[in-house]
Amino acid sequence: MKQFSLARRHFVAVSLALVTLSAASVSAWAGPSRDSLTLLIPDNAALTSWQVKVWIDAAAEEGIQVKTITDSAFLALGSTAAGKIAGLVMPDSAHIQASNALVAAVKQYVSNGGKLMLTYDAGALNDLGFYDASGKSRFSDMVGVDYVQYETLRERVVGFGPVVGSKARLTNLLVPPGKYLPYVAPTVAPATTAFVPTSRLDPGGADVMRPMVEARTRRNWSQPFNPLRYDQRVAAATRSLYLPSSYPYRYSDDVGATVDSTGSYWQEKPIGWVSTQLTPDDMSLQTISGYGFPALSYYYYVTTGTFPGNVFLSSPEHGLVAGERTYGNGKVLFVNIPLGYFTAIGTDGMLLHGFLNHFARDQVVMPQISVQPKGVGGLIYDWHVDDGQALIPDYGYVMGQWFMQGKGPFSVQFTAGPDVSVIGDGLGMNLANSPAGQAVVRAAGAYRGSLTNEVGAHGGWIHNIFGINANETNADTYLPWVQANVGVVQNVMGKKSREYSAPQGNNPLWATKWLETYGIVGMYTVSNTGTAATREWRGGARVTNKMWAMPIAPLGTSATFEEFEENGITNGASAQWLLDLQSFVVNNRTNRLFYNHPPGARDHLNVVKTFVNRAENLKNWGRFNWYTMAQIADFSQRRIQTTWSSSNSYGYAQFTASNPQSLTDVTWLLPRSRYGYPYVTSGWATVDAYDDTNWIVTARGGNNLSFKAYER
Repeated sequence: MKQFSLARRHFVAVSLALVTLSAASVSAWAGPSRDSLTLLIPDNAALTSWQVKVWIDAAAEEGIQVKTITDSAFLALGSTAAGKIAGLVMPDSAHIQASNALVAAVKQYVSNGGKLMLTYDAGALNDLGFYDASGKSRFSDMVGVDYVQYETLRERVVGFGPVVGSKARLTNLLVPPGKYLPYVAPTVAPATTAFVPTSRLDPGGADVMRPMVEARTRRNWSQPFNPLRYDQRVAAATRSLYLPSSYPYRYSDDVGATVDSTGSYWQEKPIGWVSTQLTPDDMSLQTISGYGFPALSYYYYVTTGTFPGNVFLSSPEHGLVAGERTYGNGKVLFVNIPLGYFTAIGTDGMLLHGFLNHFARDQVVMPQISVQPKGVGGLIYDWHVDDGQALIPDYGYVMGQWFMQGKGPFSVQFTAGPDVSVIGDGLGMNLANSPAGQAVVRAAGAYRGSLTNEVGAHGGWIHNIFGINANETNADTYLPWVQANVGVVQNVMGKKSREYSAPQGNNPLWATKWLETYGIVGMYTVSNTGTAATREWRGGARVTNKMWAMPIAPLGTSATFEEFEENGITNGASAQWLLDLQSFVVNNRTNRLFYNHPPGARDHLNVVKTFVNRAENLKNWGRFNWYTMAQIADFSQRRIQTTWSSSNSYGYAQFTASNPQSLTDVTWLLPRSRYGYPYVTSGWATVDAYDDTNWIVTARGGNNLSFKAYER
């Protein structure tokens, strides 16, 4: 196994001193708090290490407060920990080693009533860096299944493959419609099953998996190693699929719609419709998919035994992937996937965000800041104009005569060069020298008050050449193309560009860095698909500070109308997906991005009209908004600067908040199961009570706010 003992030491023991990040995102543990999660980290961990910081970033982006506590400080709490820590998180990659005393203290915390989120390889090794002599994780009895079984399974200790869950469970984890496909069980056992080689120096398989995980955002990705032999003993000891006995599930003031087979009209469920009953469709098993991938493969420890709790996700071949159960007087949420690793290394942050949200919202039941202005969910409708087809008259009809009038606002980006696939083919917009093309660009961004579209650059001057050939080694050639494209578009518009989309999703790191330095605040991305606006990580580092990435929302392996046609997706199916995506962002008060090209939309106008007209109805009800990438980026960047806390006195929780820029439209979601009707004590805010799950407290201005609520 020598080839797998690469530079793992930076995972096992981080030697930097503990430092503190900005108070807006994290603070060291300083006492009891019911409005924060607590991240348990080793005494010598550094908050600047990716293994810790990626969790802090994800929590901030989800409006969840996080504090950190070191092992020593946690041990010092003794039996009082459950009364002082509302929710404890043991992250993957950051806490692989743990002493027996710490493991015992974590179990005591849960048994005494604490809430724990335990992730993948946390505590896989003892404090000397060895597997436990019992032959399994020391947390196995608390989790309810055996895992980290190195002595028994050896090279089969970590499995690799798809992840399966019900539609209801995936929705609860903020997985949007289109990010999963129906699971079809194989009729016969597979001839081979994939495992990930591990060792004591790489107990989670992170080193050997890194090239594969980093390549997952490339659509031509293929598995770079040969699966090891399928072992019938492992198969016999592992349940093929865990079916949950119950699903806590709810709709809160649910919005939904059904569409006819052509996509030309819809029937709305009435606002206020609430259901706690699961339908057969809710219970149907799905596998998580991605843009260009019919089933995404993750890796996770092989588990044995029957899980005595509610299963969230499972592996058809390797056992439990995620589930929660009671332990003593508390609860444990076990997530058998390296969530932080897939986010920081693999640019796949959807499950980290989803599980953090579930843990904070449904287990700890704590207040959060909504990711949306005023807490109103919405979509970014992103239009990519690749070439000279923008000058075709009926194309202009889509862009200007019907679609852009009184709708939106939308995001629109143009590729400005004279060519498309070959230098000299003359098929591009030639924007610098085309009055007709300039007119199209100006019409797309014409001022219409709050509905004004945001116009930006669609990459690197010559669409297909840049999309196919730009890479991390040829910035000298292609960075000037990006700069020229941005410059020409903003010259035509007469104002600085603030948005960008990369041709074919090809966005080298040098392009990202230059774009942020230049002042671009929002960019389209094919990484982190299915996630709300986020700050992108690559190779263990967050690559931007103020520029936010807007991941596309796919429909299975497709993402736009041309691909729907290629893959046999009907107008009825694509229209239903778009309506479901609208309902998803409304019901979850979140955002997602859908994109298309005007030539593709031109051939499916019934679908587009149904989608956009329903949005107008939802807007009139105050339940939905269109957003541009720049709007979401500006709000998100301001929102994460908000600092807030709560204290309890005589049964009332007093919330105080501040923001150095402005609190305008920053919104708190207070669980109604925990708080009575809140009222403002200082500052300017409104309280909405139409949501069945949360009180909605929205700041209307100023830098400071205080409000109070009876705490049940």
